[in-house]
Amino acid sequence: MRKIINSLLLLLLAAPPAFSAGSAGLENLTSRTLPSAAAPAVPFPLYAGDRGYDWSGLPAYIFTEEESLAKPLVEAIGRTRRTLDVALYNLQIDGAVEALVKARDRGVKVRVLFDAAHVYPLAGKQIQSVIDSGIETRAMNGRGGTGAMHCKYALFDGTLLQTGSANWSGFAETFSYENIMFTADQDIVSGYGRNFDWMWAQARPSGQPEAAAAKPSAPPSDPTPDVNFNGTLLPDYAFSPRGGTEAAIVKAIDAARSEADVAMFTFTSVNIMEALKRAAARGVRVKLMLFIGQKFPFAQEAKASRMEMRFKNGRLEKGQMHNKFAVLDGRLLINGSFNWTVTAETSNTENTIFTTAPEYVSPYKAEFEKLFMQKD
Repeated sequence: MRKIINSLLLLLLAAPPAFSAGSAGLENLTSRTLPSAAAPAVPFPLYAGDRGYDWSGLPAYIFTEEESLAKPLVEAIGRTRRTLDVALYNLQIDGAVEALVKARDRGVKVRVLFDAAHVYPLAGKQIQSVIDSGIETRAMNGRGGTGAMHCKYALFDGTLLQTGSANWSGFAETFSYENIMFTADQDIVSGYGRNFDWMWAQARPSGQPEAAAAKPSAPPSDPTPDVNFNGTLLPDYAFSPRGGTEAAIVKAIDAARSEADVAMFTFTSVNIMEALKRAAARGVRVKLMLFIGQKFPFAQEAKASRMEMRFKNGRLEKGQMHNKFAVLDGRLLINGSFNWTVTAETSNTENTIFTTAPEYVSPYKAEFEKLFMQKD
C-alpha cells in the first residue's frame, strides 16, 4: 500500500499546479509549485485536502538567491486552520512573527520550539516577541544539555512540512546560499510530527529553564525504510542526535554508482569522508562544494582521491554557502539541517530527508551545478 501511495504522490507532484484564491503573491513560483490540494479520489491519509489544509501553489522548493523565502512562509502560516508546530534555531523575520500571532488569534494551536542559546541569556527581538505574545513556546539544547536545537522546520495542520537549511532570518534570505522545501508526503510529515513531539517533551517553557522535562532518549526513526536507491533501502527521514543519520548517509554513498554532488556548510565526519573515498576509488565522480569560512580537515585526502572541490563564499559580504544537501547519481536527494559533522550526529537535534522524487532531485541537482560552476 505504501508503494501505491508513494506512486500516487509522484503523479500529483508532476501535475500542473493550480492556485487557490489565497495564493496571491506567489505567482512568480508557478514553475516549481506543489499541485492542487483539491484533486479528488486519492486515498487518505496521503491527500491533505481531506484534512482541511490547502497547499495549492505553495513552492515545492526555494533557493534564496532566486526567490524570497519569507513570502511563502508567511503564506503557509496564513493557511493553517488547526495546528502549527515550528522548530527554529533562529527567527528574525517580522512577517513570520506577525503570521504566527494571527494564527494563534484565529484559533490555531501554535507551538514554537527555539534553540536555548537563542533564548538565554537574552532573546532577539523577534523571538522575544513570540514569547511575549503568549504563544506556547519552549526552548532546548541538544543532547544532555549540550549541542543545539538546530532544526528549521514547520508542520502545517499535520499535513505539510517545510524544512531545509535556511533559518527564518533576513540573513538567510539576503546574504547566504540557502534552500527550503515543502513536502506533503505523509510518511515524512508523520515522522516529523513524532520528532517534534519528542523534542517538545524534552524542552522547557520559555522563561523556565529549570522546569521539569523528559530525559534525553533516542529520536524517532522511520519504521519502514523504503526509499529505493540503486537497490539499497534508505529511510524517508532521519533525526539526530544519535538517530542513525550518519549511517544512512554512508549507506547511500556506498550505493552510489556514478556521481556524488555535495553542498555542505561544514564537513568533519570521518565516516562520511571514508564513504566518499570508497566511492571515488570505484569510479564515482565526487564534487564537494564547501563554505570557505569553515575548516575542511580532509582537503588533502580529497585531493589524493581526485575529488573536485570548490570553496565558496556567500552571496554578499559575511554571507555563507549554508546549504546542507547532496545529490547522488542524479537520483537521490539528501537534505535538511544536518551538517556532515560529529556534533550534528551526536549532540544537536537535526533533521534529514532522503527522497528520489524527481520533482525535488532534478532542481537540486541543477542548483548544485549552477553554484559549483559559478565564480564568486
